[in-house]
Amino acid sequence: MTTARAVHVVEIQRDSVRALLRTFVIGLTAFLTVVDLFATQAILPSLVRVYGVSPAAMGSAVNATTIGMAASGLGIALLSRHIDRRRGTLLGLALLSIPTLLLGTMPSLPVFTALRIVQGVLMAAAFTLTLAHLAEMGSERNVASAFAAYITGNVASNLFGRLLSAAVADHLGLAANFYVFAGLNLSGALLVYYSMGRIRPMEAGGMAMGAMVAAWREHVRSGPLRAAFAV
Repeated sequence: MTTARAVHVVEIQRDSVRALLRTFVIGLTAFLTVVDLFATQAILPSLVRVYGVSPAAMGSAVNATTIGMAASGLGIALLSRHIDRRRGTLLGLALLSIPTLLLGTMPSLPVFTALRIVQGVLMAAAFTLTLAHLAEMGSERNVASAFAAYITGNVASNLFGRLLSAAVADHLGLAANFYVFAGLNLSGALLVYYSMGRIRPMEAGGMAMGAMVAAWREHVRSGPLRAAFAV
């Protein structure tokens, strides 16, 4: 009886360690997925000086990422049933390193803006597909804890991403800042490669195009939903 109880205690401890490690990996994945979104905002004054433009112009260029995120979020929402979660997230994070790296070349302001939009497209794709993957992992309890970990990593990237960006730019320069974050993007891709399990996308359920259009018509008839869509 004592031996059985000891084995049970050991199993509980192992499960706790696995759950903690899983939580850390999920949070770290979120951190590495959206860290570029917030980090560049911390170096706005330096970018203004380098580019010789107004703070408003530079702010618009930096925050152009949200345009790409909005477009990508809609596209992934429509196509996610047909996209492999792991492969899509891995590809999104790997490709994200390219525009991040190119930002380090200090291109013209229009090119800078375009690269930020591309960043937004890839970040939102990886973000959305990871959330879909977490939602399909298992029980409601596991999904809730996974979402909590993912959002925690998101919030952490807001703070620590800014601090890291400011520190790197201050000590190594603006170009090095973008190179470091390109490395973080690749680290995120490697983390996904080794940690995210292979789960088939949710079946479309045989929904015909007509039924999908009818469902959207029903959504559009709702005043609160129309307001949400407009936002």
